[in-house]
Amino acid sequence: MTTTDVRTAALFTATDRCDRCPGRATTLVVLRDGGELAFCEHHLHRYRDAVASITLRSERHVELDEALALVPAPANR
Repeated sequence: MTTTDVRTAALFTATDRCDRCPGRATTLVVLRDGGELAFCEHHLHRYRDAVASITLRSERHVELDEALALVPAPANR
């Protein structure tokens, strides 16, 4: 099974914290056994290889304004 990176919108809030430090969580790593780890960018890069073998998927959570920037503008009619 391979790890899937998924971009999701606004599932973390400003109060969600990394499981390794008090930094703001940006990525949720869903483990094959059903557990989850929340990481800030720093710890995601530090531990990505270490948890790769037990990771089902990684979800990069973005703020709503960043998510809206990813949505294409409606076509002019």
